[in-house]
Parts: sequence; structure tokens; C-alpha cells
Amino acid sequence: MSLARRALPGLAAGLLLPAVARADRRVAVELLIAAPVGSLADRWARGMAPFLERAWPRVALLVRNRPGRGGLEALNELALAGPERKMIAALTTPVLLARAIESDEASPLTRLSPLAALVEEPAVLVAVPGGATDLDSLRNGTRTAPIGTPPPGTGAHVTAMRLAERVGLPLLAFPSAAAARQAAAAGHVTAAVLTLPDTAAAIRDGRLVALGVASSQRSPLLPDAPTLREAGIELLGATRRGFALGPDAPAEWRARLAGGLQTLAADPDLASFCAENGQVPRFLGPEAWTSLLQRQEEELRRRWRDDPWLSRRA
Repeated sequence: MSLARRALPGLAAGLLLPAVARADRRVAVELLIAAPVGSLADRWARGMAPFLERAWPRVALLVRNRPGRGGLEALNELALAGPERKMIAALTTPVLLARAIESDEASPLTRLSPLAALVEEPAVLVAVPGGATDLDSLRNGTRTAPIGTPPPGTGAHVTAMRLAERVGLPLLAFPSAAAARQAAAAGHVTAAVLTLPDTAAAIRDGRLVALGVASSQRSPLLPDAPTLREAGIELLGATRRGFALGPDAPAEWRARLAGGLQTLAADPDLASFCAENGQVPRFLGPEAWTSLLQRQEEELRRRWRDDPWLSRRA
């Protein structure tokens, strides 16, 4: 039985008990999930909760969902929590940045304090077997059908926008990653850019082939798939999942939590859990993640001004 299956029942049972009954010496901390129950983001955060309690031995997590407006409702609650309320939000980026831009809201980075990114889901360029065999057929313009992507603002979509500029093909954003994957497998699009969790099973089953992974090195989960760099395109792109605090969170507490996450990133049990889900542990501390988010937001705002992406849905 996998670690995920062992840990989740214990977590679910713990959530039914008051924090004092669960651990009378631990501090109750809310883990706010900016997504509906049952969503991918929700399943990831709940699967991570046992690992977080291992990384933070004095913390008893109380998991709570706050969906709405692509994560912006949870962001607003986090921003207003104040320094006395112990609250951590699970974040998925860059999609949160994109939803704020679409809504003409202030930067999320003014209303939260990034704690750390913990998991990376690299973007992968895939095509149907017998279709595009490499990037040359895309770059040379021998194909005219669009490249499929998940919904606008997701990590895969942002990566695809950069790729499309270099190979000269249009994009077609689908309502979900599953729809984009199905379109690619059926040959309705030239190729698709999806994250590794959304493609790994189809690649293993032979329904799709990986033309390139948008990472600096080959993924241990797809060792035979070249990177886009190997294929001649310098391009990195991924969805990152991590955690944030409110802007008024005490510095000492912030440092203790970040240190626990950095230790957790090297935990072999976490690596096994991530591998089961097509993810790679990749720690980015507060400064590194904030810097990355600032660059991503700048790019997204520029793209939104030049050509709003909402008009290009399937």
C-alpha cells in the first residue's frame, strides 16, 4: 500500500476531532485550500497534509476549502487573517496570478507572502503516435493545426504561449486538461502542451508520445523523453504547488515553517508520493519563489495587455 493511501485515512479521522483532542501540545493551524473539494488542487493539498505535519511537529492542521473565483476568495481571506490567526494557504501557480489579472485585481503578491514552492509539474509537449515526430516538423511549418492547451493561465498554457511564438502555430485552449489530452490523442490538434501528471499515463500506454519536456534536465519519470532544450528550444515551464502566509505573519513563525518545508523536500517518502502523481519535489524558498512569481506576473500582465487570452478558448 502506498504512503498516500496509508496517510489519508488517518488525516480524515483526525479532522473529525478537535485540535486539543488530537494533540494537546500542538498548535492548531488552518490549511486553506483555494479550490473545491475533490478538485486536483484539493486532492494534492489533502495528500500533502500528513507530510506537512511531519515537517512541522508542533502543528495540527485543520483543512478547510475556500473555493471561488479561481482562488481569489481564499487569497482575500488569507490577506485579512491578521498576525494572530494561524493560517496557511495551499497555492497553485501561475494560475492564481492569471485569475487576478483577468479580474482586474491588484497583484496577489501584495496580499500574501509566499512561503515556499514544494512541488513542480513540468510541462510536456505531446502528440499522437504517427503525427509530429519532433519539433522540426512544427518549426518548419509543415503542420497548420493548432497546439492544444489546458485552460488559459495554467502553467501548461503559459508554456504553450511561449512555444507557439517560436514554432509559429496558433493555440487552442480547452476547458480542461483532459479535453486537450483527448484532442491530441485523436489528432485533432498538431500537439498539446500539458503538465506531466496529465500526460504520464497516456505516454506509458502509447496513446501519446513526448516530443519534449520543458525542464532543465530529463524527468526521472520520463527518462526517454528529451528536454525541449535537447530538441533545440530553450524553454522552461511548469505548474508549481506550494504554500503562502498572510502578509502580517510573524517572521519567526514564517522562518520555522519554511525550514520545515526545505527539509521535507528531501524526504524520500515525499519523492515516492510525488512520483505516484507525476510530480517532482522542487523546493523554492520565500525569496526565490517570490522572484519567480514576480517575473511570471510581469509576463502575464504584458500578454494580457497585448492579447487577452480569454478569447481563445475551444
